[in-house]
Amino acid sequence: MVTRYHLDTDFLVKALLSSGRERAMLVRLSDTRCEMEMSSIAWYEFCRGPRTPEQLARARAHLEADGIIPFTEDLAERAAELFRGLGSPRKRAADVAIACAAMERGARLLTGNLRDYSGLEGLALGIER
Repeated sequence: MVTRYHLDTDFLVKALLSSGRERAMLVRLSDTRCEMEMSSIAWYEFCRGPRTPEQLARARAHLEADGIIPFTEDLAERAAELFRGLGSPRKRAADVAIACAAMERGARLLTGNLRDYSGLEGLALGIER
């Protein structure tokens, strides 16, 4: 079975624009048969940048052909329900939506900030061992 990874914005920024742990993880995963994707919300956050066209192309090259996952009406309703259940502050709204997309897809979420996703039961985080 192929493992699916869902990238959040912080992870992608750190993986492409620094030389730390996230970059090493992205390079390692790129050499495997895993699938990499991200929600359209995370892609929006990444694209709003500022990013150069080269950075956008490099980021997109790591994702599957259909690797930008649409934030559909159904997904929005599930994310809103999850958000209300957490009693989350508004600043976490995008993170809850990104997490919901990852869970819906059965993907493990790769993030540069674990704190953003605390309290989200059922969310698989990090690289599968």
